[in-house]
Amino acid sequence: MAETSSTELQTGEGITCGMLGSIHLQNYRGFRDYRLSDLSRINLLVGKNNSGKTSILEAVNLLAASGDPRVLSRIARQRGELIYEMEERESRRVPYYVDLSHFFHGHRFGERSQFVVSSDNSLGQLEVSAVSLEDVGEETQKLLFDEGISRAVLGLSIKTGLAGQPGTRTGPALPITEDGALSLDQRVCFYRLFRSGDDISIQFVSHDSLERLSMAEMWDKVATESKEQDVVAAMKILDDKLNSIVFLSGDRSYRYESRGGILLGFDGTQRRLPLGSYGEGMRRLLALALSLIKTQNGILLVDEIDTGLHYSIMGDMWRLVAQTAQRYNIQVFATTHSFDCVRGLDWLCRNHPDLGAEVSLQKIEPDLSSAIALDAEQIKISVEQDIEVR
Repeated sequence: MAETSSTELQTGEGITCGMLGSIHLQNYRGFRDYRLSDLSRINLLVGKNNSGKTSILEAVNLLAASGDPRVLSRIARQRGELIYEMEERESRRVPYYVDLSHFFHGHRFGERSQFVVSSDNSLGQLEVSAVSLEDVGEETQKLLFDEGISRAVLGLSIKTGLAGQPGTRTGPALPITEDGALSLDQRVCFYRLFRSGDDISIQFVSHDSLERLSMAEMWDKVATESKEQDVVAAMKILDDKLNSIVFLSGDRSYRYESRGGILLGFDGTQRRLPLGSYGEGMRRLLALALSLIKTQNGILLVDEIDTGLHYSIMGDMWRLVAQTAQRYNIQVFATTHSFDCVRGLDWLCRNHPDLGAEVSLQKIEPDLSSAIALDAEQIKISVEQDIEVR
């Protein structure tokens, strides 16, 4: 699978970078020093609960986003890594800080704490370090003064690029407390100083991706590029009579409902029916199809890719993912706990060897120094001999 590094992904600004062939995590969350190698276009991460599969997806997200503080904040919020304080006027506890200490191995944080996520391609590496406020630079010092941020005693330094090479960039440090707290109220003023540059297109499919607003934003991009029928074709995996998808607009209550405002049309009936009338699998597959088509020339991250989908369509689901990824030049990282999902990948490798050649299964064992990588032939042998690979 060494050939994967020659495949190029195109960024929004016309910059190309090789597909990720390996990832190295240092002092990141549950990993002291850990590597994933022999990555391919389609990568399925398997492992026990709390083995760090989702953490790896988040690390790839951070690397591709050049350490954008908004991504750091979003990950912490989704995990509930928040620090609450009493709101004086309302006499209630509200989330006031995101707790960044949990990004560092062992949840230990202080001056000189650092984690590193690196790759073998032009994304290079991401270094996130706690530094003294004396080292954060004049821009951040001025903002600290202007915004009246008094609790900050450290700065969070974010450095990206190829180590020791031209183009390495260090953004302005974010002010944080000694225990790693970043203010939710005051963080926004610092984002204008942070420039993501030529970051690669990336999409993270999690529970939040199933909400109407998230899918509507993806649908807008799909519609702009006249790719609506590609989404419909993907959805036919669940019902081959599906012929149209509509996102409603207007000032109605469904605009504020997380499950409303999406209609499906079917052969043999003139009336379109709400997406919510169908099972969770239909919603999940719609989010996956939209994300695939939206993430052209980029990286798609999918947590628990098989959630809500019946085992009988796992093969078709993987065929959809692999064909779309190949067509739109996407690298995919997904997680699962399901052996049915692994069997579906095995079906793809057996029945579509051209697609299977671009598949890698990565067994995450945090007690080891690296993941155990299986290619298409090894996946087929494992399933055939009923070897536990999860």
